Amino acid sequence: MNAFLGELGKRFAERWLALLVLPGALFVAAVTVASVLGHRRALDAGGLGAWIDRLAAAQASGKTGIGVLVAAGVPAASAAAGLGAAALGFFVERLWSAEGRWWPLRPLARLRRRRWSRAQEQVRLWRTAVVRSAVPPHRADPSARAALREAMVRCARISLVPAERPTWIGDRLRAADVRVHHAYRVDLTAWWPTLWLAVPDSTREELSRAYAAYRSAARLTAWGLLYLALGGWWWPAALVAAVTLATAAVRSRAAAAALAQLVEAAVDLHGREIAGMLGADASGVLDARAGARVSALLRKDDLVAFEAAALDFVPEQPQP
Repeated sequence: MNAFLGELGKRFAERWLALLVLPGALFVAAVTVASVLGHRRALDAGGLGAWIDRLAAAQASGKTGIGVLVAAGVPAASAAAGLGAAALGFFVERLWSAEGRWWPLRPLARLRRRRWSRAQEQVRLWRTAVVRSAVPPHRADPSARAALREAMVRCARISLVPAERPTWIGDRLRAADVRVHHAYRVDLTAWWPTLWLAVPDSTREELSRAYAAYRSAARLTAWGLLYLALGGWWWPAALVAAVTLATAAVRSRAAAAALAQLVEAAVDLHGREIAGMLGADASGVLDARAGARVSALLRKDDLVAFEAAALDFVPEQPQP
């Protein structure tokens, strides 16, 4: 047990150092340079060297307080900056998945809805053109089919489902919920704890890694925002912020897409097992009826139970 706890503490310390302290030390160094040089002497390496020489001379003259302050203050400030970035990353995650009910986010949500509606209208027009151009033996115009594919790709780039959220990431994560509900009547919010317990360890590891990558992208966005704020005092920090935010934007989209795909795949592969374990379906096939029954069992409310009962309802045939 001592060896296990020692190894666990070592790994925790390594992760703490890699995720918080080292990026925090870089940020503290940037803040220090910004406070010494400012905008006018932003790239004055000589001025920075002279300031460091003055600190060294003060310590050599017997002022040990400066050395103690640096030795104790830099790690503490680095850890504090890392914790601040982690907290800001949490709010970035919440902002990405926000529903757009707040006033500042509502215009963005409306803009995305209009963009998706225009793209979907183009898909509908080209689909109609493909159908009209089909002649025996049912061969559509190749140019119309290519245009239809391009229109579908453009629509999917905006959102896989009707856009409702103010951010692309929010709609991509929401699409996982909407798509499994349309396919199986699965309430993903109610299913998720049971699904997490039912999937094998390898699947949980993949999902955990995908979520860790998503959170890492949110923290990188938070660091970019901190450097952007520092750019008000030292303009090179704004360049660092631009590169950091651009990298975070690419990584966050890729991480959100991978996480949503893995969640859908987990439902596709293991949803029937949950339905069988809960006795909702014995056929081994996850369909809309079985998904609605399991959702009713897991939600334990009247709304989903009513939906499940509606799927089981078969109207009586009129008597001749």
